[in-house]
Amino acid sequence: MVIAATVLAGCQAAAMEKSTPPALVIDNSVAADLHVLAEDTWNAFLAAFPARTDCFGDVHLQVSHALDSRAAYDPQSAKVTIRVPATPAMLRGALIHEWAHHIEFQCEEHKALRAGFLAAQDLPPGKDWRPDVLSAPLSSDDWADIPSEHFAEAVIEHVLGQRAIPTQVRVTGEAVGVIRVWSQGGYAVLPYVKESD
Repeated sequence: MVIAATVLAGCQAAAMEKSTPPALVIDNSVAADLHVLAEDTWNAFLAAFPARTDCFGDVHLQVSHALDSRAAYDPQSAKVTIRVPATPAMLRGALIHEWAHHIEFQCEEHKALRAGFLAAQDLPPGKDWRPDVLSAPLSSDDWADIPSEHFAEAVIEHVLGQRAIPTQVRVTGEAVGVIRVWSQGGYAVLPYVKESD
């Protein structure tokens, strides 16, 4: 099967005046070493979305020693909770993953990249981006089937170049390309044509 992809970046009609970039608001529960790591990672995250920082706001960070997963994002409070202790690589990846969810919930413009991203990940068009309600904790197989989680994993690769912590989500170079185009202010159009061998 051959997949042909064309990425067309749409330029913004007028340069938008930049406001103050979104801030990382760090809770007192965050130790000094994690504080430094989080700030450095946040700066790299913002640099990876140069044309989109106006569409998402501040995000809060707190730590937990008893969280069931590595990290969690609460869209109501725009708060990321991260489990400690963990390795620096695990912390960076978890932070970026959750901040990707922050963009999804806060940035209306994010919806414009979803069709192209689904195609680039070879996921069915029109697939629900994420379940509306989770009645029980997800198995790793169920988690790996959610496009929103694919996006968050692809954002790690976009920001860091690779994922240090492997998951069951396979990320394609095309999917990272869709994020790259969108992060620079374009809108990716990916008409995929599947041909038989």
